[in-house]
Amino acid sequence: MTFDNFEYAQQLKKDLMVMQRWQVLVETLSQAETTADILEVVNKILEFDVHEATILRVASEHWYPSTHWVTLAFAKLSSMASLSETSVVLPQLQKVAELHFAEFPNASFRFTAAPLVAGGYYLEEISQNLRILYWDMSRRRFYLDTDQFAQLVQTEALQLAGLPALKSFQQRLTGIAEQLKELDYDVDVIGIDAKNNLDLTMRGKDLPVDVLDSLFVAAAKQHFVLKSHQGQKTGATLKIGDVTLDIIQNRDDKGHSFWHYDIIDNNQDVTLYSLIQQLPFLAQWYNMWIDQVGLKDHREVFVE
Repeated sequence: MTFDNFEYAQQLKKDLMVMQRWQVLVETLSQAETTADILEVVNKILEFDVHEATILRVASEHWYPSTHWVTLAFAKLSSMASLSETSVVLPQLQKVAELHFAEFPNASFRFTAAPLVAGGYYLEEISQNLRILYWDMSRRRFYLDTDQFAQLVQTEALQLAGLPALKSFQQRLTGIAEQLKELDYDVDVIGIDAKNNLDLTMRGKDLPVDVLDSLFVAAAKQHFVLKSHQGQKTGATLKIGDVTLDIIQNRDDKGHSFWHYDIIDNNQDVTLYSLIQQLPFLAQWYNMWIDQVGLKDHREVFVE
């Protein structure tokens, strides 16, 4: 086979132009300072076809998958949303960066690609392999995994960090959600915003009698008094210091009952998740009946 030096040189030139475009995108991400700019450039990075280069095929320790760039974009949004530090760490011999949040020194997070049927990416806590949320930039969706977030707050790492750390983490995620909502994202982070603690809908309808009965028993064993509502309200109420947890029944137009939580906290510090972290009997009840009393979320994107 003859070697055409000119043709080779032209192909190298083309490949270098591809790499230059790639370099500009990566540099732009590092310099982006607004939510809109960050999302615009990370979308371009995710859409970029590096295989336009035919000679300079990249098989390098310095080449990273899409989840790495999603992590970097999220870190920038996180830093904008919280006063607590966000660190990006690339473990040795790894290709995807990890996120470390100052409030949780014993926990590490990373993004993984969701299954094709869901699209987008999951933010996961690494040691426990728990999904925290779902982020799909192409379809502008940002959803909390309420099941696994409830599990996360019960882990040893978050228990050791305590309620102030959980409060800071929830405020961080709420701040990111608010940034995305301003850009017309479909956002659902139910339960983590202490300023939005009413009408937290359960996913189950027509709850079996055993569900509330078991909470009455569990609360009594720990010397808490769960009281039935009187008058027009149907449900129960639990006092925890200055905080009130109401569990309220409603009826839809077909006569089915559906339920929601109201958390009354004048200081706007407490969420359902902080109550789950603080009260083991409530956590055990929530875990046992999660298909009925778990917060209603977008289960369709949380594919096992």
